[in-house]
Amino acid sequence: MDKSVLGNEGEGRAGTEETRNSLHLASEDLCEQRERMRILFTKHPLPLLFLLLLPPMQLQGTFSNFYLLPNFTKEEFYNYLYEIYGTGPTRPPSKRKIEKIVLVEEDWRPLRDPEYCTGEMKYKNVHYKMKCVNYHYFLQTSYELLQQTCYNTAVLCRGGTNTCKMSSKAVEGVFCKLTQGTRMPDCDYESTYMHGYVVITCRWNNETQEFIPHTINNIVPHT
Repeated sequence: MDKSVLGNEGEGRAGTEETRNSLHLASEDLCEQRERMRILFTKHPLPLLFLLLLPPMQLQGTFSNFYLLPNFTKEEFYNYLYEIYGTGPTRPPSKRKIEKIVLVEEDWRPLRDPEYCTGEMKYKNVHYKMKCVNYHYFLQTSYELLQQTCYNTAVLCRGGTNTCKMSSKAVEGVFCKLTQGTRMPDCDYESTYMHGYVVITCRWNNETQEFIPHTINNIVPHT
């Protein structure tokens, strides 16, 4: 075989390997940038939120990392401000909110990771007016399963009321319990992997004429 061909093949393999390494490094850098910006966002929410109101062309230089934040709709932006600084009742539940703060993707992070909750609570900005919440559930399932659960027979809630619904299928999830801290991002949590039937509360949405999952009340172990 022509040596020049072998040389070209060798250079091609080297180029491919170099490209893979570059993409890997770029991916790691992107993750680091997202984590830094998310921590900054939770520490200084109001100034950064106002920056998001600027036209895109004004977000240059140092502020280019704002493009790495989740895509807020205008309604979600004002709802976020209201939930942090408002004095009235909490906004009603929505599909978008459940997907953002409850549902987690497969292969994103091992559910049995002992640091799962501490990291995920910060990543998803789960808090009450910037204060640490005492407990929270993350579920590895679909929104459709949770909504279908709203139409199941009522069961007993963990608190004793008879207003909860339990899923017909077992799901995987993580129970997060606050162990240290009072305000974001200094909230540390104990993580407990769970596999069982999720117990939820639901609320009726007059606009869409359907039940919307509201809170995760418990996960009954699957035996």
